[in-house]
Amino acid sequence: MTGTDPAAEAAARRWLGTRTRTVDGWTGLAAAAGLAATLAWIGFAALLAAVAAHWTGQPDARPSTPVALVLAPLLLLARSLSLALRDWAGCRASLRLRAAVRDELLDALARLGPLRAAAGSDGALATVVVEQVDALDGYVARYRPQCVVALGVPLLIVLAVLPQSWLAALILAATAPLIPLFMLLVGQGAAAANRRQAEALATLGGRFLDLVRGLPALRLAGRTEWGAAAVRDGAQGYRRSSLRVLRLAFLSSTVLELFASLAIAMVALYLGLALLGRFPAGHYGGPMQLDAALFVLLLAPEFFAPLRQLGADYHLRAQALAAATAIADLLRRVPPPPPVVHGASADRSELAPTNPGGSSAIGSGPAAIEFDQVSLRHGDGRLALDRISFRVAAGERVLLRGASGAGKSSVLALLAGFLAPTEGCIRIDGRDLARLPRSAWWPRLAWLEQRPEWFAASMADNVRVGLDDADPARLWRALTDAGLAADVEALPDGVQTRIDADGGGLSGGQLQRLALARALLRDAGVWLLDEPLAQLDPDTAAELQQTLDAASRGRTLLIASHDRTQATDAWVDRIVTLAAGRIVEDRPVARSAPESR
Repeated sequence: MTGTDPAAEAAARRWLGTRTRTVDGWTGLAAAAGLAATLAWIGFAALLAAVAAHWTGQPDARPSTPVALVLAPLLLLARSLSLALRDWAGCRASLRLRAAVRDELLDALARLGPLRAAAGSDGALATVVVEQVDALDGYVARYRPQCVVALGVPLLIVLAVLPQSWLAALILAATAPLIPLFMLLVGQGAAAANRRQAEALATLGGRFLDLVRGLPALRLAGRTEWGAAAVRDGAQGYRRSSLRVLRLAFLSSTVLELFASLAIAMVALYLGLALLGRFPAGHYGGPMQLDAALFVLLLAPEFFAPLRQLGADYHLRAQALAAATAIADLLRRVPPPPPVVHGASADRSELAPTNPGGSSAIGSGPAAIEFDQVSLRHGDGRLALDRISFRVAAGERVLLRGASGAGKSSVLALLAGFLAPTEGCIRIDGRDLARLPRSAWWPRLAWLEQRPEWFAASMADNVRVGLDDADPARLWRALTDAGLAADVEALPDGVQTRIDADGGGLSGGQLQRLALARALLRDAGVWLLDEPLAQLDPDTAAELQQTLDAASRGRTLLIASHDRTQATDAWVDRIVTLAAGRIVEDRPVARSAPESR
C-alpha cells in the first residue's frame, strides 16, 4: 500500500484491536504490575522523606530509623518484582499474539494456494509473515500496558501529593496533558514514516529473493553487477527510511524530556521557595515542612516517567499500525473458512476428516460438480464471474475456453477453495462446497497449472508432496504413466536427482510431466488444470495432450485453456466457453465413434 489510505488505516485499527483483545488478560496483568510498582515507590518516598526529616530534627517526623531500615528494602524489592512481572506479562502477551497471527497468516497463504502471487512476491509475503508480525511485539508488550500505566500513575501521584500541597498537585495536573498533545502532533508523521519503512522492507525482501532465484541467468548474461547494484540501492532506500523513523523518534523523545524537565523544575522551584518562607501559598496550615516537600519532590519525576515512556514508545504504535495494514491487506484476500456444522443432523460424511496419506481416503473417485448462479467479485470491485450455472457429471472431462480474463481460472480457484463465491452455490456430489472442510475436499483434488510449485528437494520428494507413505512401486507407476520414466532412468541419480525451487535442471515439458505424476500418485478423482500447456512448444504440448487423455479417463476433469486448436477438443467431453465472466456456449464434443472409458 502506498500513500495514506484512511479506509485501510481504519481496517488496520479494527484488525489490531480485535487481535489484541485476545491477550487483554496478560496486558491487564502487566498494567496492574506497573501500578503496583508506583504504589511501592510512593510508600518508599514517604518513608525516605520522613527519615530525612527525622534526622534533621523535625519533631513530628515518623518513622524511626530502625523501622525504615526494615521497610525500605521491602518496598524496593516489591517495586523490582512488580517491574519484572510487568515485563514478563507484556512479553507473554506479545508471544501469544504473534504466534496466533503468524499461524493465521500461514493458514491464509495455504488457503490462497497459487493465488498468493496476486498478494505479492514470495519475498514480500515472507516479510509480512516474519518482519511485520514481529513489528507487533513492542506495541503489545510495552505500548498497550504503558497506556494504562500512563493514565493510572499520574492519578495516583496527584492523589498522594494533594494532601501535602494543592499547588504542586495543580502544577503536575496542568503540565501532564502537554505530553499526550505533542504525541498526537507527531503521531501522523511517525505513522507515515513507518508505512514507508514497511513498504521499503517488503520491496527489498521481494527484490532480493527474485535476484537470488535469477542469479544463474544473471551470471550467464554477465549482469551480476547490475543485480548487486539493485540490492545495494534497495538497502540504501531502506536505510534512509529507517533513519527518518529514528529521527522522528529521537525528536519526539527530546521534546517530551524538555516538557517533563520544565515541569519538574517548576515544582522544585515552588517547593524551595515554600521551604524558605518566600511563597506561603499553595500548601496547608503553617510553613511547608521538609518531609512534605521532599515527598513531593521525589514523586515529581515518577509522575512524568510513564508519560515520557509512553512518548518514547509512541512510535511502536505507528510501527504496529503499518504492520497491521500489510497483514490485514493479505488476510482480506483470503476466502473465509467453511462454517462449522453443529448438531446430530450434520452429514458426517461431509465433515469427517480424511487421511491424505491413505489411498482409500484420497482415491474416493470422481465427483459430480454443479455451479448454481455463482458470482465472484474481487476485493477491488472487479466482477470475475456473473451468475454462471453449469454441471459436470462424475467422470466427465470439460474444457473451459476463453480469452485471458474471461473467468476460467476463477472457476478453478473457486473449486479448489482458494476463493469463495460472492453469490450462488457450488455443490460437490450434491453437497455445498462451502460446508466441506479442506481436509475432506483437498485430498480428492489434483491441481496442475502453468508453473507448478517446486521445492529444493529430490524429484521423488517433489512428486510425493503430502504423501509420506507412497511406496516406490506406486511412485514409478505414476512416473511411467506420466511418460517420464525413461527420462528419470537416464539421470545419474535417478528419482533422487535434486531440482531447484524454480524447477531448474528439467525442461518445461519434463516439469509438466512431473506435475502430472504428482497428480497421478495422489490418485485424485477430480483434476483441475489451469493452462498446463501454455508454456510448452507445440510438439511437447501434443505429447502431453496424449498423456493427459490416457491418464484422466474415468476422472472428473476441468481444464482451462485459451487455445482454439482442435488438439484438446479431441479428448474432452464438453466445451464451456466463457467471456467477461459469463458462459456464452456450452456444447458437447461430437466424436465420430464412441470412446471406451
